[in-house]
Amino acid sequence: MAPTECLTEAPPAVQHLMDLLHKRKSRRFGCGMELSSGPLSYHSHHEPLALSPEEEDYLIFAAVGATGLNLGDMQFLRHGRQENGQGMALMNLQSRTVPSACAAQTTRLFYTNDEGVYFVHRSSNPTDGAVPTVQPIQEGRLNIPRALPFMLSFNQWYTNQPGTTYFMPITNVTQLYLNLLLVVLSEEYGYFFVDTDNNNAPCGLDKFRRSRGGHLHDDPATRRMLTLRDLDATISDIAVQEQGIMCQNMLLMQQAMGLGGSMQSVGSGRHLLGMEPQVFPGLGFEFVYPTRPGVRPNPIGLPGIWDGPVSADTTDMEDAVRAIVDSKFGPHGIYRNGHPRPWSNPEVGAEVQPHSEQSIAAAIALCNYVLHTYGRFPAHADAFRSVVACQAHHLDLDFYDTFYPPHTLHNSHRDHLATWHGMAERTQEVEL
Repeated sequence: MAPTECLTEAPPAVQHLMDLLHKRKSRRFGCGMELSSGPLSYHSHHEPLALSPEEEDYLIFAAVGATGLNLGDMQFLRHGRQENGQGMALMNLQSRTVPSACAAQTTRLFYTNDEGVYFVHRSSNPTDGAVPTVQPIQEGRLNIPRALPFMLSFNQWYTNQPGTTYFMPITNVTQLYLNLLLVVLSEEYGYFFVDTDNNNAPCGLDKFRRSRGGHLHDDPATRRMLTLRDLDATISDIAVQEQGIMCQNMLLMQQAMGLGGSMQSVGSGRHLLGMEPQVFPGLGFEFVYPTRPGVRPNPIGLPGIWDGPVSADTTDMEDAVRAIVDSKFGPHGIYRNGHPRPWSNPEVGAEVQPHSEQSIAAAIALCNYVLHTYGRFPAHADAFRSVVACQAHHLDLDFYDTFYPPHTLHNSHRDHLATWHGMAERTQEVEL
């Protein structure tokens, strides 16, 4: 139905979001920091002031907060029906504050502050009094070297300084990769892959190609032939999108709370995970080191804290692939009994058709080809990736009042210490 008239004023909720979006900016100069040279050179006259646990709770919720059930409003295959629809690609019916490809939710949050390094298992709404479930990894701040390639040069003056909280989203790429393989190797999609790094080998998919009676389109005219490198790059790029959205959510929450901070590249994400522990221990992820020339080390998980689906001892990929299928359609799968579902009719989940045995077999074949050929999985994308981070800190208002017009800071920034810390005047508590 066409609208009869236009709004003359946006609803309050829209106005509030518009205000946050309009005012959202990186504000990098915090209490205790120094810009040692250049036209903005300045030494803070205030001590570093760490975020309170409550402030961190709100930022964590913005990034990875649990928000109930998603809607699962997809086109699903049903038992006994010949129709299109790969809705069963959804890996979760639980929802978070950020969107996720296939609702995979394979990006988790680490953070470091003056007290230590932490891994977030779960976060719920802090306005309800809930606190996140957090696991300490080490005592003391993560000591990221202030040098290339570990930290980009233009970030070194303010990143991970005393008093800051530095949030690091990390993505389990393999989990989403295995799930999407079941989709692209289905009868409906029927993609066929070749390995241009290995004489156009068919990636273990020979018996599944249409020219030999299978279901995968190996005729270039169908435009469903892709390279293994294309597949790795595409899925890896899709998986890490969550990281940027998490950081944006945290920046919007910073603006609402009156904190400073920014989103930034982590520099060498592989080193942040722990690729060369003798140089920089990083977060302590385990790496496998393939012996094939030109194949780089692969981070496969954080032992005892966050294990990936492929370990250093994996010699066959069938269990990893079937674990994805079982998580959805096994006895305890999300579409079967015992799991909350968003639909009014609880039988909807029972009607969803699982992945076919043909697509499962093709996925296992491709995965085993990669593992046996390259000594790692995936072949060209890392199993875990770190790309961007988000820092939060208390602003040094004096710096901005010295170099910028008054409107640069807003009431949320100027009132922050009174609102969140009960400080009537900033200088009474933090001035040296």
